[in-house]
Amino acid sequence: MQASLARPTRFAALRHRNFMLLWVGVIVSNIGTWMQNVGQSWQVLQLTDSPLWLGLLGLSFAVPMVILPLVGGAVVDRAPRIRLLYFTQIGLMLIAFALAALTWLGAVSVWHILLASFLGSALLAFDNPARQALVYDLVPSEDMLSALSLNAATYNGAALIGPALAGMLLAPFGAAMLFFVNGLSFLAVLFALAAMRAVRSQGSAAPASLGAAMRAGLAYVGRTRFVLGLLSLSALTAVFGRSYQSLLPVFARDIWHAGPTGYGLLLSAAGAGALVGAFGLAARGRIRRQGAAMIACGLMFALLIALFALSPSFVPGIVLLFLTGGVATVFGTIIATELQLTSPNELRGRVMSLYAITLIGLPSLGALGVGGLAERLGGLSGAPRAVLAGGAAMGLIMLVAAPSLWRHDRSRSA
Repeated sequence: MQASLARPTRFAALRHRNFMLLWVGVIVSNIGTWMQNVGQSWQVLQLTDSPLWLGLLGLSFAVPMVILPLVGGAVVDRAPRIRLLYFTQIGLMLIAFALAALTWLGAVSVWHILLASFLGSALLAFDNPARQALVYDLVPSEDMLSALSLNAATYNGAALIGPALAGMLLAPFGAAMLFFVNGLSFLAVLFALAAMRAVRSQGSAAPASLGAAMRAGLAYVGRTRFVLGLLSLSALTAVFGRSYQSLLPVFARDIWHAGPTGYGLLLSAAGAGALVGAFGLAARGRIRRQGAAMIACGLMFALLIALFALSPSFVPGIVLLFLTGGVATVFGTIIATELQLTSPNELRGRVMSLYAITLIGLPSLGALGVGGLAERLGGLSGAPRAVLAGGAAMGLIMLVAAPSLWRHDRSRSA
């Protein structure tokens, strides 16, 4: 009897150990990814002096992340997830090294940067759903909100360190060093995957063609109103709320004259806020009225973006981005938790792939819109007004969504 009770306890501990291995590996890798993002954006601005080209950089990332994640989700639901992660992480590492080599040789052009962004996004369309679905295999369901809070910190929290390092290294060593460090950072995930033990990483979907699997995922979302509503809210928030990041190089260089170090600090401020939000939510464990929390965080997110756009100087901008990072992380994590717990295992990869589109793909697609709007409003000087318009649109979206989220809270407590 004692042995039978001990086995689940040991297994739960092992699953938590595997999660922490992955968490540490991914946060190291994402520090490198943030460094590469800083290098790419700064290099594009230096080569073109155009916010529209920054929008095109976002578009090059957005197209694969809008088109491919559902394919990736269908693969994740029936393929060994850890083996798939080996493939994607090695591919991302090789892209970073290739971009570093081209830059060091003085042969890099804006088209090379856009192509690297496109190929990296295509791999991420498989990588992100695999990592999101794997979390459910690594922790018990009662710990899901805490685990996903920490999972959110792997990307947003890495922005605390990655951009600051990038800002310090960019001027003396150039963008090539940032790309090279990113390539090395993928080794942390590969070592973590190799160290995992006793992980159920195989999706349980029934054998079917990729087309049928994707249609089944879309059909589930279409008939599950709550899941469809959460994904729609995440999508609209991504386009109008999260796309402001593409114009941060303009704020740093041309609006507040803070240079590459200032650009890194702006990103780091948002990352620090995200880290505080993630750990605070992880410590709390559960939120009873999650719909009300989403309404509050979404409206605050919109207000903070608008205030950032109106900020007269660099220091208030840093403070506002810190607060923005915190509320955005709480907002997104609550949505991710609801999606994970609502979706059955055989469809979880596909549902989380659609969430990946909203979380990663659509902000980059929105970057093209906000970059084009800034261009129409005066070029570099139009960036604040473009960001302000996005914040106002997000506020209206949250006001429209608020009654449905409030009703969901009431039906759950009834």
